[in-house]
Amino acid sequence: MFDSRYEVVLANSPESREIHFNLRYKVFCLEKGFENSDKFHSEEMERDEYDDQAIHFLVRERVRNRWIGAARLVIDKVSTLPINKAAEIELPGADHDPVVAEFSRLLVLDNFRQVRSKTATDPEILLGLIRAARDYCLQQEITNVLFLCRRSIQRILGNAGIDMLQIGSPCIHRGVRAPYLVDLETGFDRIRDPYSRAYQMFSRNQSYCYYSDLYSRRVA
Repeated sequence: MFDSRYEVVLANSPESREIHFNLRYKVFCLEKGFENSDKFHSEEMERDEYDDQAIHFLVRERVRNRWIGAARLVIDKVSTLPINKAAEIELPGADHDPVVAEFSRLLVLDNFRQVRSKTATDPEILLGLIRAARDYCLQQEITNVLFLCRRSIQRILGNAGIDMLQIGSPCIHRGVRAPYLVDLETGFDRIRDPYSRAYQMFSRNQSYCYYSDLYSRRVA
């Protein structure tokens, strides 16, 4: 189960955010070629103009104590989110410009995936990050999260019982992707099977910890 093998950590210190940016450099610049590695080569940290207002999550593999995944939440008015650079979106029933969160920069290190079953590991890590993002947003009274993702991601979340509403046409952005919205108050209602892995994950109270607490715990 996810929580016995991994831990989602909110990067709440300069040191932990640098770990997050370095993971992005390794994946998006070196492994995937999505970003120009020359632009970030000096520091080996991939970042953009949205990171100052973003919440950054890390995934730690417990046994080997190594960072193997990450994602971020950009929280702002819909009109200013990065999703607008790639897709045209329309929120249902929105007659103003609400504050929502955009889930992005999802990654799992390739060298970790190569020694694990992709079909067994990747969905579990994705769900762990989604669970942390959901809980963080609800604590901040943010009830909607936007995604610009591949059909495969939408299928994984849908199979787990998470309802994703498509809010625009597919676009070309690092492949074919489409914009989706998840209502955090109702979008998880279908996760009801007590024997399912998703139910066991989303019924747990603690979905993430803070990097500063983790560090204090390890040196105490």
